[in-house]
This record gives sequence, structure tokens and C-alpha cells, in this order.
Amino acid sequence: MKILVADDDPIIRKLLFEVLTADGHQVTITENGAEALKQAQIQSFELVFLDVHMPRMNGLEALIEIRKLYPRMMVAMMDSYPDQLVSQAKKEGALTCIHKPFDLEEIRRVIDQVGNSSREGN
Repeated sequence: MKILVADDDPIIRKLLFEVLTADGHQVTITENGAEALKQAQIQSFELVFLDVHMPRMNGLEALIEIRKLYPRMMVAMMDSYPDQLVSQAKKEGALTCIHKPFDLEEIRRVIDQVGNSSREGN
């Protein structure tokens, strides 16, 4: 699966890149929402993980722009603490919000959910 990860924390980016690549996925990482939007315009992703709080363009802003361009692209939000942006993200079409610190199995469940819905849609 082609996955985009946008998070301003270099440890989270590195962890998700290494684990998801080892799981057989093609992973692209970015450090903010503006870069995520740019990558989404360059290549097609089956799933995007967006951190809610990032510089330059936060996850909610990136989600709104991605959904305008690619309404069917699956997006999962990640956040260290629940706040108003998370509920707004769900209203804007986010698949789910994963709270940090997260268990890698939670990330894998989201990937499986997207994979299963893709197979059902074909």
C-alpha cells in the first residue's frame, strides 16, 4: 500500500517509515501539512496519516485541502491530545484519529481497514 506520513516529530516519522516499510508498504514521509499536500499532488496514496498539530499547515488544514482535491483519499489523523481540531477533522472526513502515544497495532488496524475497504470497492 502507498502511504504518506506527515508529522513534525522526526522520531515518529522515522518509526513509521521503518515499521511500515518493513511491513511491505511504500512509505513517503513529510514534516508538515504543506509538504503533505504537495506530495499528495505529485503521487497517489491509498492512505495518509496526518499529525493534527504541525507548523506551516496543520493537519486539519491539510485534510481539508486533500479532501477538496481527492475526496476518496483515506486520511487518518494523529494527535497527542484530544481537542476541537480532532472533532473538526472527523467532520471533514477523516477516517479516524489515533491518539499518541499509539500502539503500532492500532496503525496496522487502520491500514487493514483501508485495505479491506479498497478490496470491497473493486
